[in-house]
Amino acid sequence: MTDMAITFGSLFLIQKIDFTNPQNAFYAQCTFGALQLATLLVYVYIYNKVNSKPNNTIVRVPTNPPSMFSRPDPNEPMTEQTTTEYDLAQLKKLFTQSLFSIGITVFLFIKMGIIQPMAMQSVMAPQNLFKNKLFKIYILGQPESKFPRPWVEESPFSMGQPAAEETPATEQIDNSNNITIPKVKDTTTSTTTTKSRAKVTEIKESESSSEESEKEEKTKKNKKKYL
Repeated sequence: MTDMAITFGSLFLIQKIDFTNPQNAFYAQCTFGALQLATLLVYVYIYNKVNSKPNNTIVRVPTNPPSMFSRPDPNEPMTEQTTTEYDLAQLKKLFTQSLFSIGITVFLFIKMGIIQPMAMQSVMAPQNLFKNKLFKIYILGQPESKFPRPWVEESPFSMGQPAAEETPATEQIDNSNNITIPKVKDTTTSTTTTKSRAKVTEIKESESSSEESEKEEKTKKNKKKYL
């Protein structure tokens, strides 16, 4: 929810800035260039940290990872990667996305003279960097157990909801060949109990209705005898 508020709030404020003023345009260009350069340097630093401490823990990753708009398929075939290989693949994808957004923004400025995307990217780039799990692990030093791999891409329309429901139950194999499987809530017992209760109520209702019909028949017979 806070991410959406920051995004729309920044977009509203950027619309209020007069970029026809050369000074404002110059500040926007300098801010965009400095932040994008700093972001790329952080990626290089993370790359060096990942390679400096190889992690051979095996991570089972779906062959075709789900996108941010789709749910993970539990029947999807898995491939095994080391944690180092997985982190480098995620870093490569992040680096490619950053270069793509920089290229689009620069193209819009050079060809069309649109500078608002530069100002918007100056807000989005740090925001996406601080949200990234690689940044949290290798820069902020947060424990890896807090972010079990493989990671599921967060939907921009999730409105800050936790991604626990979207995360598939995957197993990780450490260096000692011990398999750790995340706990999954058991909902079968609750469904079976509700079904059994429903059956009991149905049986009771049928018994009560049969008893009432028997009583009505007896009363009718008694009336006939008196007549």
